[in-house]
Amino acid sequence: MKNVKILVLFLAIAATFSSCIDNDESFEHNHYKDFELMERVLNIPSEGPEDYNLEFPAYYGRTSFFGKDDATLGRVMFYDTKLSADGTVSCASCHKQELAFSDDKKVSDGINNQVTNRNSLALGAVFNFQEYYGPNRVPFFWDNSIQTVEEQIPFTFAAKNEMDMSMAQIVDVMNSNDYYKPLIRAANGTDKITEQAAIRALAEFVNALGSFNSPFDQALSREVPNGLGFGVPPAVTSDFRDFSATENRGKRIYMNSCASCHGEVMGAPNVMQANNGLEITDGDFGVPGTQGEFKVPSLRNLSLTYPYMHDGRFATIEEVIEHYSTGLKNPQNIHPELQEDGQPKKFNFTDDQKSDLLAFLKTLDDEEILTDVRFSDPFKR
Repeated sequence: MKNVKILVLFLAIAATFSSCIDNDESFEHNHYKDFELMERVLNIPSEGPEDYNLEFPAYYGRTSFFGKDDATLGRVMFYDTKLSADGTVSCASCHKQELAFSDDKKVSDGINNQVTNRNSLALGAVFNFQEYYGPNRVPFFWDNSIQTVEEQIPFTFAAKNEMDMSMAQIVDVMNSNDYYKPLIRAANGTDKITEQAAIRALAEFVNALGSFNSPFDQALSREVPNGLGFGVPPAVTSDFRDFSATENRGKRIYMNSCASCHGEVMGAPNVMQANNGLEITDGDFGVPGTQGEFKVPSLRNLSLTYPYMHDGRFATIEEVIEHYSTGLKNPQNIHPELQEDGQPKKFNFTDDQKSDLLAFLKTLDDEEILTDVRFSDPFKR
């Protein structure tokens, strides 16, 4: 009889506990406390953030992981126009996902009908932002003037012709808008965010950006399935089995004429900055202390990230190829790789060579980054 009473008591407790779970959806299904605060504004599922584990291709030899809650909070910041002085500009205004996080204008629109000083660099032009721009790697901006993403974030927010917001103002906006509260709590365990936590969150999101599933990446992984190791193995510079004859011819042209600066596998460039034979315009001399030296950019998603160069002077890849073929100038300051007998080199590509090179460059396009929900606009517009 005693055992029966104990069993009845156990069943009653279990039923009560089960009822509590059924009545409290947040216990099992709601990752975000006070989810309703952001539900009216954001398309973020209550059960939790997107997965920011990145599976790099086989040739790279490893993967990477980013904090889900920090990256999700950073994603909202990246798209939030409230984080600008006039409420019209966000990071995404100059870095559009459908354009591999570039802009299709020579210079981008800032607050109060102002424009940026230079063409917006494509955030999706790199293998992975953290792997490319990480500590002691490639510096930021066309003039290589900033060293880390944590340094770049407050600098860009504060730019008078871009967003004109101090980090103190940024956190004030975040702490005063209810839709941030569940995100801040999930990422930091607090109800208010600090300047450093805000920078960290946006950095987590930006560092997760990248493009590594292009036809080039897929073909290279087949050639080097166990990782690149050190140096540049012959398989990288040889013809790829998965490429067409045209693409392989273009790849050989690239390796012979372009890779010495831009890199053989489109990772970090072999040259960080260079005068590439452009005429200096608007008094812009690039890297401080130089005569027209600018960042050597990565070329991933090149066909999606027009216009080209620091001032957006070239509208098409064909114009860029023609520049290197016949248009190099500045013989006194041009980079040695672009010189021949003290004069700008004339590559003089034939029409067929130009077509082949263009075909290869298009193998660097990665369609996934253009629609990946992890990096998409979370706002209900």
